[in-house]
Amino acid sequence: MTHWPVPAFAADLTPTPVAVFAFNRPRHLSLVLDALAGNDLAGRTEVTIFCDGERSVQDKEACAQVREVASAARGFGRLTVVARESNLGCARSVITGTAELFRVHDRLVVIEDDVLPTPDALRFLNASLIQYAGNPSVFSISAWAPSQNLMRLPIDYPFNAFFFPRFHCWGWASWRDRWALNDWTVPNYDTYRRDASIRAAHARGGPDLPNMLDAQMAGRIDSWAIRAEYTRFRFNGLTLYPRTSLVSNIGLDGSGTHCGADDRFAGTKQADRTVGRQCFPEAIYVDRRIERQFRRVYSRGRIVAAFRRIWAAPLKALSRHFGSSRKSVSALA
Repeated sequence: MTHWPVPAFAADLTPTPVAVFAFNRPRHLSLVLDALAGNDLAGRTEVTIFCDGERSVQDKEACAQVREVASAARGFGRLTVVARESNLGCARSVITGTAELFRVHDRLVVIEDDVLPTPDALRFLNASLIQYAGNPSVFSISAWAPSQNLMRLPIDYPFNAFFFPRFHCWGWASWRDRWALNDWTVPNYDTYRRDASIRAAHARGGPDLPNMLDAQMAGRIDSWAIRAEYTRFRFNGLTLYPRTSLVSNIGLDGSGTHCGADDRFAGTKQADRTVGRQCFPEAIYVDRRIERQFRRVYSRGRIVAAFRRIWAAPLKALSRHFGSSRKSVSALA
């Protein structure tokens, strides 16, 4: 395990608040909350659990159980449960919930109910938020990273974290000033849609991104995450990733509406050694070797092959990949 040191000047700071978003999977939420409570900073961390309302009568019992699980959670410095009276859906739930918390906090960690954190996930996220608080070019922090079956970092890369131009939503963190840049209406999209050079620049973070934004704007999906990714692109921001993933997605177990069992993108265990390296890059830059490898993770052939094993309907699969359903994986992964 990498020791992610919180800088000495920040040792007395209250850990970053955590928002957990849940819907209708009590077992998954219980596992996530137990894992979150196993972090060494959890006992001083304020956790707010947003429980969305049921979509139909079929969700009523499961949603009630989710609220029971949320209310019974232990091991945190402070616990607040926000039980929505109606169903907001994933996009509105995250957009409204993060807005509520960013009104009172200058930084925030966000975890959904199928994202299982490792014991050092909160330490990494907190340390990163402190490390890059004064660097507005760092848009967000990701707790997830591709597993070695998808990407191997160069053996001589000297840090335990790296930058890449892509927002990722499987356990993430950001700051109020950067999150405030989001305009959920997707401004200047008409220019983006017609300009091949702009689309190519966005595809630097993965060839799937322009098509996903098109799907959002055409109303084929309803995603907060692709819109946050568009904000990152508009302001030329970067996301910091850990060398080894600090979360795994337990929603790839067949429990989702369109989800089968597959862990290719789950962020499962990696054998890569993290000792003997510096924790964070001092300069804000993208290592071109890492960029080439990471971009290939989202190459059309690999994505289509993996997604077809998970979903019968590729469009619905990609929809959840950007947050429109709580029961599968994200293409911003």
